[in-house]
Amino acid sequence: MIQSKRAALWAGVSAIAFCALPVGQARAADGASAADTGTAVEEVIVTANRREESVQKVPLAITAVSGEAIIEQGIGDYEGLVRTVPGIIATGASNFNKMTIRGIETSQTTSSIGAQRSASVYMDDLPLTTFSVVTPDITPYDIARVEVLRGPQGTLFGSGSLAGAIRYLTNKPDTSGYHGAIDLEGGLSEESSYRRRANGMVNIPLIQDQLALRIVATYKDDDGYIDNIGTGVENANTQKDTGFRAALRWEPTEDLDITLTGSRNKNRSGDTSLYDPALGSRISSEDAPFAVSVDLKTLNLAVNYDLGWAQLQSSTTLAEAPDSWNLELFAIIPGIPLHLREVVTTRSFVQELRLVSDTSGDLDWVAGAYFLTQDSDQQDVLYLSTPFVNFFNITGLPTNLAPGSAYSNDLETKENFELAAFGEVNYQLTDTVKLTAGVRVTDSAFTATITGKGAAAANIFGALFGGGNVNLVLTPATRAVFETGHVTKATPKFSISWQPDSDKTFYATASEGFRRAQPNGVVGLNGGVSLIDPTDPAIIPTSAAGDTLWNYELGAKTFWFDRRLRANLAAYYIDWKDMQIPLVRSSDQAPYVGNIGKARSIGLEGELEGRPTENLTLGLNFTIQEAKVTELTALQALISGAEKGSPLASPKFKAGLFAKYEWTLGEAGDLYARIDAQHLGSYPNAFPNTPGVGTPNATYATIPSYEKVDVSLGWSRDSLGATLYVDNLLDNDTPIYINPANFSFNRYATLRPRTVGLRLSWQY
Repeated sequence: MIQSKRAALWAGVSAIAFCALPVGQARAADGASAADTGTAVEEVIVTANRREESVQKVPLAITAVSGEAIIEQGIGDYEGLVRTVPGIIATGASNFNKMTIRGIETSQTTSSIGAQRSASVYMDDLPLTTFSVVTPDITPYDIARVEVLRGPQGTLFGSGSLAGAIRYLTNKPDTSGYHGAIDLEGGLSEESSYRRRANGMVNIPLIQDQLALRIVATYKDDDGYIDNIGTGVENANTQKDTGFRAALRWEPTEDLDITLTGSRNKNRSGDTSLYDPALGSRISSEDAPFAVSVDLKTLNLAVNYDLGWAQLQSSTTLAEAPDSWNLELFAIIPGIPLHLREVVTTRSFVQELRLVSDTSGDLDWVAGAYFLTQDSDQQDVLYLSTPFVNFFNITGLPTNLAPGSAYSNDLETKENFELAAFGEVNYQLTDTVKLTAGVRVTDSAFTATITGKGAAAANIFGALFGGGNVNLVLTPATRAVFETGHVTKATPKFSISWQPDSDKTFYATASEGFRRAQPNGVVGLNGGVSLIDPTDPAIIPTSAAGDTLWNYELGAKTFWFDRRLRANLAAYYIDWKDMQIPLVRSSDQAPYVGNIGKARSIGLEGELEGRPTENLTLGLNFTIQEAKVTELTALQALISGAEKGSPLASPKFKAGLFAKYEWTLGEAGDLYARIDAQHLGSYPNAFPNTPGVGTPNATYATIPSYEKVDVSLGWSRDSLGATLYVDNLLDNDTPIYINPANFSFNRYATLRPRTVGLRLSWQY
């Protein structure tokens, strides 16, 4: 009842706001158009179909956030980005965020190493979500735009874009002139949690109109807001990120463009951003910090050659991402200070080659080939705190593998391979009707090789519960290889669009998305049967099969009132089958990936932006959806904890509203005031029952609905700018994430407390 009232309130606020648009005043008094008077809504150019075109003409749901909007709104991470976009949420913590698009997610828990997400994140042509459990959190500075593509992108973006794709597109060097920018930010949360950020860019033409260098640097040093009473550290969840990007662009002729880009981004978090509500709001307890380190290094060569009849585009990327983290596992056996140390280094080579035809005739097309090879070296060390082990006089466990006494040291090498050919054709059937058909054929394979050594779990816990005084020796494990084999998948796409005039596009699209298969490793040994309880119904497969979904979508992209109002709507129906989901076997707590049943997501998304006057801009985005399990066998229900009709891990309602008013102060510059408000409805964090048992799940919870309000006051004059802002104006501390995994007592996350800050900028 409360949820429906909140939805009605948001709908009412939106209707009132957009009733302010001057329906009877589409043109200024002197007959000038809105574009002439500066009151037209901006039309954004995107490259979602691998060519430049207006977002209003592309027959799929896309939200494009410009680099200017990112700076104005102070967006610094994934969570900040998705708050401005319908149909998508981010769950988790920094670097562990999972992007959920159109409800296609069953749990908020972190994916296993190597398992694909339901939505992919790209930096230019590099898929960031293929690296590890973590996703490098790139500071979006000197970004041309971010494109959020909702719905499966299996044709042009391939495996891993099951529900959609997010693309960070960086600015390229400008050979025509010098540019520079410096952006500084300082903020304060509560009494002692500081925010310190500095970003800068310089663009240098080395040879006029032929050769240019662009250098970008970013720095973030945010104090935390979670107090760890176990370590005694206040504001423990610090975030320290640095980034560097250098690009050299050469244009020897009008037809040839070559850009070499190198980048390095480091993410360092000091401790967990999760807390234990039993201890109080924003309070955790661990004997060691949950520290995370990510270091992404990339090198890309992009070549664009104009053949006249088509553009030849090549993108070659090398990337390496070492990362590590320490995770406490206290809730598995209360009273036992168990930890996991995980270190992963992933190396990637990505090559994409495309031919993009010109658009002078009735027929245009895109054809290409894609190749990805990736290998990861992974070390998992389970360890106990050394003082605890010494108390029980347990000897023989090494202390040089982790910040404690290790009782297992698992080593794993993973190899990811993907080869694809793709094409998409557009045919202008009439002056107003266009047909589109595309297909991608992908061959994928994944192999995991496991070695290492350790003491049997029964031995270590036998020693603990037997009173100690035991010498333990880590013994080598038998080498094992797990592989999916080569799997070939074709993913088609069809659409028809009607453009009755330059301000309106209506479309219908059907498209398929998929994820590759995923091996399960050592937990799939012994025929997948639990050694602790052979009667456990969860038989872990050697590999989980890939999953697929079909998305059926009707959309309208329109301008109204002489382009003072942009209104985009999309209705979708999604069938998801053989859902590939993270599972845990109840008898031995073995994590694995499995496949279950079917689900359906039905929804409506909308984006509206209006300019009632030259000074006032209003914006609204909303999502109304229902995503739930529709088909399930009795065994699948038992091993997963799901029930037929169980909702997926995504809210039924989400809305965002902003209003911005601008003043011209003459020689004193320009001033604006802005308010952003978001509402996110409640949703479950997992399925309701305990996997393998069937009784209610103790960690199942409903994330409550919540609101976030931000306000800002900005001033600019010539090349200078300043913005005073307040994030989380209402100081909302409602839980926004509840981890369904039961390894830790710290399972809750909330918004950063009210933060007051100042941003200063200079541009040349």
